[in-house]
Amino acid sequence: MAKTKNDAEVSAIKLGETARLLRLPPGVRDEKIEKGGKKVKVISIADLPQAGYITSIKDSITLSKDKHNSIEKYRIEPFDVLMSIQGTVGRVGVVSETISGEVIANISLLAIRFIENKADNAIALLQYLKSAAGRRLITRLQKGTTIKRINVKELAAARIPALSADIKRRSKAVFDKEFAVLKEINKLYGSLEEIRKSYLS
Repeated sequence: MAKTKNDAEVSAIKLGETARLLRLPPGVRDEKIEKGGKKVKVISIADLPQAGYITSIKDSITLSKDKHNSIEKYRIEPFDVLMSIQGTVGRVGVVSETISGEVIANISLLAIRFIENKADNAIALLQYLKSAAGRRLITRLQKGTTIKRINVKELAAARIPALSADIKRRSKAVFDKEFAVLKEINKLYGSLEEIRKSYLS
């Protein structure tokens, strides 16, 4: 059992018992295909937004047919939660249902995929990992000094609050508020740029 700040008992579950954890094996990016390959989009940590869904992917690679077939089970799906587990650990995002084409995550990202209620569970996990309790969990799991990392098996064994209907409802409300705030921030940045452009024009 876990406790909230009000000391109320909250049931907990192991993350690996409610979701699959998938990480691309090393070496996928090593080959150089000149022609006849298949293009695949690659999500990196730079594509994880501060709020809202992952909607755009900047990078892509071209794979040979054999290597393209070998990554079948690692392809990213809508509502996968992506978490950075190497280097800058603990950054998280949720893949939008609008993402199209063949997509993988680079080796520094872990995909967490729920089997049931994918959208609701994904947002609930995302907001938990962004919370103070989630940050403490990430800090506890991370290892390394020069390059920080999180072990996938240890993360799968980590206990998180059970994703109840109430937690899902509250998580979605926070998710929507975060996105609204981000839109306002971007609007203000746009205003700053306009002010700078007008100087000495």
